[in-house]
Amino acid sequence: MSALQSDEHDVKGQKPSVTTWTTDLSGFERFPHRLWFNVADFGHVLWWSLFAVVPAVLFAGVVFFDDGLIESYNLFCAGMMMFLVQMSERYINTTIEFEHDDGSIETTFHMGDPTLFRSDQEATVPLEDVEAAQFLSLAGQPMVRLHYKKTFSVKPSSFLIPSDKESEFREFLQRHNVSVHSESESNSTRWVWGRFVVTALFIGVIPLSAMFIWPIQYSWAVLLVLTVTSVFLVRQGF
Repeated sequence: MSALQSDEHDVKGQKPSVTTWTTDLSGFERFPHRLWFNVADFGHVLWWSLFAVVPAVLFAGVVFFDDGLIESYNLFCAGMMMFLVQMSERYINTTIEFEHDDGSIETTFHMGDPTLFRSDQEATVPLEDVEAAQFLSLAGQPMVRLHYKKTFSVKPSSFLIPSDKESEFREFLQRHNVSVHSESESNSTRWVWGRFVVTALFIGVIPLSAMFIWPIQYSWAVLLVLTVTSVFLVRQGF
């Protein structure tokens, strides 16, 4: 699924002091994988609000009250489509580095080309700001989600880990007083698949089907996002 490279810098006769790895999920064929990890990264309240409750309420309004509300529903879905696709660029190419005796993680996200974000931006995650780390395994690929002490944070919230570095990273987090939790692959896959299906239904299947049920002019926002997203994915390469 991904190309993972790791590198360790050490002094002769001593344990490695710095660990670095790079993940690569670039290319159109890995686009579904990026969406998969992106959906897994959302907190429960945020995901339920944006991708289940709000679209369900909007669609119920279309069905039971006024079918003219389909334009508002499509506008919301178009915004969520763009949001999901652009946020998933975090997993295109990422470099993680940490020094074993230092309580911080250095992250660099290399976005697609072109991208709406600033690419190659370094960010430091002080572990004193991290309350807990949740380890997931999806399709054999370990992933960690960082839970911060503050409710809202602009720091990186998740990244992928090479299988052979997972135990080392766990020990590093625990050494710096970060609570570590983990889920089996079967449990992780079950709830992430559930999220993925609900998200695809409300944000993808229904607005796409609406093009064939309601007048096409109600779907202008969805068509615009699909066009822009397709251009970005093609230009970013296969």
